[in-house]
Formats: sequence, structure tokens, C-alpha cells
Amino acid sequence: DDEDNGVFSIITALNLGRYKDHKCITELKEFLLSICHEKDKIGNLRSLLGDEAQKVGLLVSQCVVNLPPELLPPLYDALFDEISWATEDEPTEELRNSFRLKFYVVVSKFYKHKNANQKRSSSTDKDEAFVYIKPEDEILHKLSMWSFLFPLQTQQVTTHEVSRTQHQIYHHRSILVHL
Repeated sequence: DDEDNGVFSIITALNLGRYKDHKCITELKEFLLSICHEKDKIGNLRSLLGDEAQKVGLLVSQCVVNLPPELLPPLYDALFDEISWATEDEPTEELRNSFRLKFYVVVSKFYKHKNANQKRSSSTDKDEAFVYIKPEDEILHKLSMWSFLFPLQTQQVTTHEVSRTQHQIYHHRSILVHL
């Protein structure tokens, strides 16, 4: 009956090449290609999901809402340590190679202010154009080589997700590619 024995977070990276024949990965690839309407990025996306898939990890991360943000850096450090160790410790060359990832794809939920595309007076205003649900997504977004956004159907904004509801916002997801 000890409540502290529950799972509070999960974080992993799945090699898109290794799991390319799994239905969920196939559907994810098809979905991402269908919603990317940015002509300058669709080629990069096709390459990552196709020819480069052996070097691409799908970063999956979910934490309970009230997980202290101070625990996130050690979680990510542990994941990348495990990936690094797996390139040396896995029993076969094929498995070791599947952990030699160069790129990570992240599908992230955030909110974008309705007037975010208007001219802003400072870089601080530009940073405030997005409201990230998970704090690590802001860092990943800033570190990404490129990303694209796609809107979802409008959903009711809940207070536990966004504390700054005084601005009109749209619900978006983004694709972040991080090297």
C-alpha cells in the first residue's frame, strides 16, 4: 500500500529503422509525412523517415503532471547514458548499431498565441509566443535543427495545462528534429 512505488515517468528512444515494420511506426511515419506542408522541410522529413531511419530515434517521454522539473535532467541524462552504453554492451553488432543514433524526432504538444505571427518588439516576446506543456520541450525546440508545426482541432484549454490563459491561444503539435 506504499504510494511511492508507482511509475512517475517514462522516457525512451525507439530506433525508427529497427522498428520500421511495426504498425505504429509505419502509421506514425505516414501521418507525419501527410501533415508536413512546409516544402523546405518535407524532403528532410522523408529522408529521416526513410533512408536515414537507422540513425533516427523517436523520443518518447511522459511524466505525471506534478513531477518536479528538477528530476527531468537526470532522466534525460540516464536515457542518453543508456543509449551510449548500449552501443558498446549489446551482444550483437546489429543491436549495438541500432543505438548509434544521430537524430531524434520529438512530437510535442504546445500552445501558440493567436497573435504570435505579428511583428514582435523583442526576442523575449518571441519566446513567449509558445506555451510549452512539458518544460523540456522548450529546450528541445531551441536545440532542434529544424521543426514544423501542425494545428490540431481546437480543444478547450485546461488550467492544469496552461496557467497563462489571458491570451488567446491555438493548440499545436510540432515536430522537432534534434542532432
